[in-house]
Amino acid sequence: MFKQILMALCLSGCVSHDVSYKQVSFRDIPGWTEDSMLEVVPALKRSCQKTPGTKMCQGLLFRTFETDEDVREFVEEYFTPRLVASSSGTTGLITGYYEASLTGTRSQTSPTQVPIYGWPENSSFQTKTREEIEQGPFLAPIIAWADDPVDLFILHVQGSGRLMTPTGEEIRLGYAGNNGWDFKGIGSILKEEGLMAPGMGSMPAMRAWLQAHPKKAKELMQKNPRYIFFKEIYGESPIGAAGVVLTPERTLAVDTSYTPLNTPLFLVTTDPDGRPIRRLMVTADTGADIKGAIRGDYFWGHGEKAFSKAGRMKNQGSFFVLWPKK
Repeated sequence: MFKQILMALCLSGCVSHDVSYKQVSFRDIPGWTEDSMLEVVPALKRSCQKTPGTKMCQGLLFRTFETDEDVREFVEEYFTPRLVASSSGTTGLITGYYEASLTGTRSQTSPTQVPIYGWPENSSFQTKTREEIEQGPFLAPIIAWADDPVDLFILHVQGSGRLMTPTGEEIRLGYAGNNGWDFKGIGSILKEEGLMAPGMGSMPAMRAWLQAHPKKAKELMQKNPRYIFFKEIYGESPIGAAGVVLTPERTLAVDTSYTPLNTPLFLVTTDPDGRPIRRLMVTADTGADIKGAIRGDYFWGHGEKAFSKAGRMKNQGSFFVLWPKK
């Protein structure tokens, strides 16, 4: 499970990529003894499904934990914590993401609906920007039709979601690939256009503005040339880059140039309302905008409550990577 850590990080001296990994005690980690660690066990076991042969995973998969302290003792037995530091210090940007929600239908029922494309059969799409794909005609399988283009745009940003039809069918959508163009955030686009008014810094506020200005919204959203294609997920979702189902509030997207997937990591930050987040996480995903040694995207789950949290989260935080003892 964690063999990649020894390849990605240094074996002695603990300095790599202008980043240091300082060994500390578990008791030096803020909130280590207060975390409700039974909550992270599903995330740990899911990551172990990828490499069940490791000693740690063998001990984890077939063990039943009864208390938080049981989990804490297990983790302390197998790992040593290291504080991540970059040239700018020991903190970095922590944002949030969620599994998007939208409505629509399997077949088009309204001219205002927009298609959710599956992976194209022809590779020529890789030369096309978002604007060119949306102008059409575009040859790709259509999984479903979304009612709201802004909600579809948010689905593209999040990378996964659920579409609810009028008949009660829930279509689960997962990331299948992109057109190869660089991502450009809608916040940056609004700022460049001089449209980022006070109070519009969160994704919920930007969504409301875009929905209130549909004509201008289409023009602005097309300034992000990156386009996402989807696949239908049957069963649990969403599935992260590590190939396992994400666990709400216990899985983190990171830059794998510095931290491998399926790595346990203790995160110290705050939520959008200023409440402390001090909890053991598992790195299970990546993101186009997640770049840097101390850069994380916190998975909040599904639904409007998760969207409100994820869309407002933009705080500083610290990483304590848990390094295998052997």
